[in-house]
Amino acid sequence: MKKSAKQQANVLMRPAAPMAPAHPSPLEQHIVLTLYAQQQYAEAEKYAQNLAKQYPNSGFGWKYLGLCMRHLNRGDAAMEPLQTAAKLMPGDFEPFFYLGCTHQELGNLEFAEACYRHAMALKPDDVGATGNLAETLRLQNRDEEAIAMFKRKLELAPGDVYGTHALAMLTGSNPEVPPEQYISQLFDNYSDNFEQHLTSTLNYNVPAQLAAMLARHSDANATNTTKWDALDLGCGTGLVGAEIASRSRNLVGVDLSAKMLDKARARQVYQRLVHSDLLAMMRQEGDATFDVLVAADVFIYVGKLDDIVAQSHRLLRPNGLLAFSIETSTVHASQDYFLEKAGRYSQSRSYMERMAQEHGFNVLDMHAAPLRTESGQPVNGYLGLWQAIS
Repeated sequence: MKKSAKQQANVLMRPAAPMAPAHPSPLEQHIVLTLYAQQQYAEAEKYAQNLAKQYPNSGFGWKYLGLCMRHLNRGDAAMEPLQTAAKLMPGDFEPFFYLGCTHQELGNLEFAEACYRHAMALKPDDVGATGNLAETLRLQNRDEEAIAMFKRKLELAPGDVYGTHALAMLTGSNPEVPPEQYISQLFDNYSDNFEQHLTSTLNYNVPAQLAAMLARHSDANATNTTKWDALDLGCGTGLVGAEIASRSRNLVGVDLSAKMLDKARARQVYQRLVHSDLLAMMRQEGDATFDVLVAADVFIYVGKLDDIVAQSHRLLRPNGLLAFSIETSTVHASQDYFLEKAGRYSQSRSYMERMAQEHGFNVLDMHAAPLRTESGQPVNGYLGLWQAIS
């Protein structure tokens, strides 16, 4: 039935239905921001996900969805919402910075670099973006560019421990020891993924190999009935402790990373755990306190070993054992120790043999072995077993 002119006019004069808002309301944003600030990431993720669905053309929900996923250790899942946020918010620093972090963690270095450069175009003096770009360049072996960027980071943050250490890696300045804060930060940040990454990705089994060397010597010398007082130097998450606990009556661990010690504590194999620099802790212990000392992948983060070897001898009872691993270098084999570009120290066999002789050890075993896999290639080194001369 045809409408009259009056009816048609009435239709035209009706108020239009309100358009759906394009962006979350201030209250909706406030809820997400408050939960995020309170570190309630799982709850914030739910709200952010709803906002992303309700307002798909607004970057706010997508951004916080991605950020929450990152905090919940779901970097793979965070990629898509962060990419969407970056497209919708080209002038917002955070989506590009955290998208760069996610790409870097997943090994997509070229994409990470592009994201950091976009982020720095928005905030040229941001320390985090500058440092992350520098590290991305270092990982791509673009040393000169990385050096320039680390120097820029130190201009923005004088005294930054990682920037200082990274420049030492890249320029070959070879400090005797790394900054203490560098080690604690490195392993605090690494603690959540440390064990899975080492054992699954890097095929790492040094703790088991050192434990086997100790067991073979003990069994061959009829000391297998006596349990050890043992000190696990740089105990980390407790990989060594898990291997030697059954042979130990008193197992002590020391590490500079509080978060690593939390992981070790959860194993419930240590009688005592100490949060300390290795040397500081060793100097506090009494003479002839231990039967066994183990340093699995520890000396590679020390460099000059004279003091640690001397303290090891002091702490060991007569005929006590020191088991350890070191990395070697074909490029710097003539030097006692050298800070390699990977950020770890190599030590030469001749240096280690001299340390044993100077500080009262017999070398029972010191053999070459692959320690882990890195970039598809074996990382070579030595496994050593020394005995304290009484």
